[in-house]
Amino acid sequence: MIDIGGRVIEILHTPGHSPGHMCFWEKERGYLFTGDLVYKDTLFAYYPSTDPEAYLESLEKISVLPVKQVFPAHHSLDIQPEILTRMRDAFRQLKADGKLHHGSGTFDYEDWSVWL
Repeated sequence: MIDIGGRVIEILHTPGHSPGHMCFWEKERGYLFTGDLVYKDTLFAYYPSTDPEAYLESLEKISVLPVKQVFPAHHSLDIQPEILTRMRDAFRQLKADGKLHHGSGTFDYEDWSVWL
């Protein structure tokens, strides 16, 4: 936890994009700062340093939070919290289909995609 002038920020370890990736959760306001984990565009999960299974675990972790606003590190700030469950569900389906691994391709969704 970090207290910055009365605002408490929880640090969440959310590997997947990178082993040490973190998201920052401000529970009082419902703000989730997702860094490189969640944004509207192509998620790059094909690099050797990425881990698609860990990505799914991180999406499982953050998708249950009562998020009111998502703040990604890149692209549009017009991003609704429901994208968290859509991404989680897509990653779950990729896993069920045996495609949640490097080299399986690029998968397009409504307003985002993932390159594995």
